[in-house]
Amino acid sequence: MALPRPRRMSRRSWLAAGLTIPLLMGHAATMDVAFDGDTLRPVMPDIHFLTGRALERLKDARTVVFLSQITLLREDHVTPFRRMPQRFYVSYDIWEGRFKVTIPGVTPESRLGLTAAQAEAWCMENMTVSALGLAPEQDFWMRFDLRTADPKDLAGIVSPSGISISGLIELFSRKTDGEPHWAMERRLRLADLRRSPSRRNW
Repeated sequence: MALPRPRRMSRRSWLAAGLTIPLLMGHAATMDVAFDGDTLRPVMPDIHFLTGRALERLKDARTVVFLSQITLLREDHVTPFRRMPQRFYVSYDIWEGRFKVTIPGVTPESRLGLTAAQAEAWCMENMTVSALGLAPEQDFWMRFDLRTADPKDLAGIVSPSGISISGLIELFSRKTDGEPHWAMERRLRLADLRRSPSRRNW
């Protein structure tokens, strides 16, 4: 999806602004970025996605799928050079009042007995993109998208080989029809980010 070119500003003005741009958010939020030397991860404590329609479906004993994507774009704010999609399957135990989150993959990971806050935090902690190969002084944009996926959409997006990037881009470009959709962007340089401890023990 081509993103609109912003009004031209000086490099100094961009860096001083430290811009975080909300695009199509379901709720007000801001995006910080954690950098552990190998990966970048959005940090958005104001996001609460186990609410509203998603929570209603979960309490009806249905599994809800959340799709996310982190896109890194070059300084021109148009050219993507790295994408990292992710998906999470969330279910709810009505007797225990706790959530289960599963991240599919070659070796699926699951967490059981989570509160809503713990489930949201674990999902967010697993939304990462590699920072390898990025020069410390290189300016780039990081875009974060998150939304629920309707079951009828999954067949065109998820296959045994993984997630279709083109299908995911098309999904994120659609109107949400009342479903929350968080889309945030921020202009970054690695040299401006404080490194956080490695989270390799996820």
